[in-house]
Amino acid sequence: GRSAEDVRIRGKEIHQFGKGDDPGGHVRDDLDSSGRDCAFCHSTGKRGAPVARHSWLPPLHLDTIACQTCHIPERAVKAALVQAGDVLNPGAKIPTKGKHLWVFYGPDMRSWNHYGELEMMGYDDKPTDPYQPVLARYQGKIYPVNRVHSSWPAIKTEGEEGLMQPRMGDIYKMWIAHQKDSAAYPRLADIRDDNGDEVPEINRPEEIEALIASVTKMLADIRYPMEGKKVVWVMNDRIYSSGADFEPVLKHSWEASPYGNVHKYNHDVYPAKAALGVNGCIDCHNLSSAVFFADILKYPFSEEGEPVTVPQYEILEISGLSAGIGALRETYGKPILYGLLVALLLSFAVLVGELIIAKTSPKECRLNLSLGLWFVGVAVGVTIIAVGSTASLADYVLPSRFWLDANHFLFSLFIILMGITALSWEIIRSAKRELREGLVLLQPRIIILVVGLSAGIASGLLMLLKLPGLEMMTRASYTTFDASLMLILIGCVFLLLREALKWTIEGEK
Repeated sequence: GRSAEDVRIRGKEIHQFGKGDDPGGHVRDDLDSSGRDCAFCHSTGKRGAPVARHSWLPPLHLDTIACQTCHIPERAVKAALVQAGDVLNPGAKIPTKGKHLWVFYGPDMRSWNHYGELEMMGYDDKPTDPYQPVLARYQGKIYPVNRVHSSWPAIKTEGEEGLMQPRMGDIYKMWIAHQKDSAAYPRLADIRDDNGDEVPEINRPEEIEALIASVTKMLADIRYPMEGKKVVWVMNDRIYSSGADFEPVLKHSWEASPYGNVHKYNHDVYPAKAALGVNGCIDCHNLSSAVFFADILKYPFSEEGEPVTVPQYEILEISGLSAGIGALRETYGKPILYGLLVALLLSFAVLVGELIIAKTSPKECRLNLSLGLWFVGVAVGVTIIAVGSTASLADYVLPSRFWLDANHFLFSLFIILMGITALSWEIIRSAKRELREGLVLLQPRIIILVVGLSAGIASGLLMLLKLPGLEMMTRASYTTFDASLMLILIGCVFLLLREALKWTIEGEK
C-alpha cells in the first residue's frame, strides 16, 4: 500500500507484493527488486536495526559485493548441487516411484538420498553438513548461490529450438523393466558405477550412447511419435547426439546449466563478528581462500567418473593473474608494508635520539650512547619481526590484522605526506650542492620517492574515482598503490637512517 517504497507497488489498494530478484525464478519479473534489501534498514537504522558501517572497506567492494556474500560465509544444511534425471536413485524410503528417477549430489559430490531423507526427517530436522556457497556475479554484484547442475534424456525436434523431456514415468518404467529382466533394454547394462559411490552415473561415451539407444527404443515401444525428432542426452550446457558429438548451449555466466536453477542465498545471515572480513582483507585475498581459489564444479563427471572443476575466480570472471596478485599482496605485501612502517617509526626515533644525544650529552660519552640507541632500535625491530611471525603471539601483542587493514587509508595518507616531506627536504638539501650540475633529480633516493609518490597518487585516485570502463585498471590499482607505498617507505627509511648515522658520526666529532 502507501507505505511501500517502490513506485511499482506503492499506492492505496494497489495489491502488489514487493519481491526480490532471484535468477532461478521468473514470476513477475517486472517487479524484480521491488522488495526491501538489507541496506534499507541497516544503512538507515530503520525500526532500530543496527547501522552497518563498512568505512574500512575500499569503495569498489560495496559496489560489487552483495551483503549476503560476506554475511552468509557458509550454509549449515547441504543443498542439491547436481540433479541427475537419467538413472535410478537406489535410496530407501523415497515416497513416490517418480522421485526414484532423480539422483542428487551434495556440495561434496557424494550421492545423496534427498527425497528419502526428507521423508524420514522433514524440512526442519535435517542434519547439519556445513559448506561454503559458490559465488557468482548476478546483475552486477557477487552473490552466494547454488548453481544446480543437471543431466537428463531429452527429445530434440529438428529445426526447432528448445527440448522436450520424455515423461518421467516412462523413463522410470524403462529402468524397472531392465532391473527385472536384463534382456529388456539390454544396453542399460553398459551404464556402471565408475566412482565407487554405489550409484551408476552416465559419463563415458558408451554410456551416453547406451542411454540414447535405450530411451529411443522405449519411446518406440510406447509408440511415441518421433517423426523429425531424435533422443539426445543433456549435461549442463551440452546436448549430446552421440557419445562423441555434442553441441553447446548458451547460458548465463552465473549458471551451471541453462536447464538448472540458480538460487541466491539470503537466509541464515551470520553476525558481523562471524562474517568474511572479520580478520581483515586476508580473509578473502589469500592463496588458500575459497573466495577465489576453491574448486567449483563445472561438469558433474569426467570420463573417469570424477568431478570436473574450475577455480572460483573463473566463475567470478576474474583472471587468475589478478586473483593471484591480490592474494600475494595481502599475504606477503601488506606484512612487508606494515613492517616498513614500523621501520620508519624506529628510524625516526633513532634520528630524534641522535639529535638529543648530540645536543645535550658530553662529548666523551656520545659514542656509547649512540651505539646503545642503535642497539635498542635494532632489538625492537627484531623483536617485532619475531613476534609478528608467530601467530599466537602476534594476536596477543600486536594490533590485529583487521585494525591495520581498517586504518589502511590513514596509514597511506601518513606515508604519502612523509614521502612528500622527505622529497622536498632532500631536494632543498641537495640543491646547493647538486642543482648547478643538474644531478639532483638523478639520485636514486630521489627517483625512488618520485616514482613512489607519482604511482601512489595516480593509483589512489583510480581507487577513489572508480572511473567507468577502467574496472581492470581500478582492480590493479590496489596492488600498485601498496607497492608505491613500499617504495616511499624505503626511500624515507633510507634518508632517516642516513641522517641518523651522520649525526652519530658528527656527534662523535
